[in-house]
Amino acid sequence: MDTPRHLTVLRESGTLLADAAEGRPHAHVPTCPEWNVSDLVWHVGETHHFWRSVASGEIRDPDDGYVQPERPEDEELLDWYREGLAETLTALTALDPEEPRWTWSPQKNGAFIHRRMAQETAVHAWDMLNAIGGPARLPADVASDGVDEFLTFFLGLAEMLDLPREPVGPIGAVLLTATDVDRSWSVDHTGQHWRVIQGVTRANTTVEGAASDLLLTLWRRADPDSLRITGDEQGFARFLKVAETE
Repeated sequence: MDTPRHLTVLRESGTLLADAAEGRPHAHVPTCPEWNVSDLVWHVGETHHFWRSVASGEIRDPDDGYVQPERPEDEELLDWYREGLAETLTALTALDPEEPRWTWSPQKNGAFIHRRMAQETAVHAWDMLNAIGGPARLPADVASDGVDEFLTFFLGLAEMLDLPREPVGPIGAVLLTATDVDRSWSVDHTGQHWRVIQGVTRANTTVEGAASDLLLTLWRRADPDSLRITGDEQGFARFLKVAETE
């Protein structure tokens, strides 16, 4: 996905999230079990606030005087969120993809922020639709881009931040294929770090499914029941355990 598509996804998903939240501030969000609808709106709105501050150059990094906004009351929350979404779109539209910017990842430019905000908002819009019983499936191109982002940046995040992890046993090589977009990723942890290769290679475990199902499984929104797993099924279970981002 390119920057214009990321901005379109941000706008459409952000609007969808707000519209779905209307009139149900205290409804439970099953895929974010500690949150209700208002909590989810606040989280996404505050995330937008932070990244547009980075995108606009208002702050250079999280230690550069960033001030978290005060959470509005529930009756004011959606108006605050919608205004912030518009401001975020303005800031990100003005940001060149190649412009250097702080990020927590090795990719430190505008393109990372464009993609991160599109994916953050799209997955949480899915959370919202799922919470209210609406049809919830991510577009194939958005989900495929999300799988790639997850494997590229989030898979090794625990190692990068030196977070503690309990040993889970050998994982071997895992091949993931999004069948609706014919895109594959080969992942292994046979050495000291994760290695991700675009395309098909030999693997101990193969996992196939729609891009949306793959992404939702990676983000713990769905069980892997919708995926076709061959080879070492327990290896994939161990992969998911190690790939946890929290």
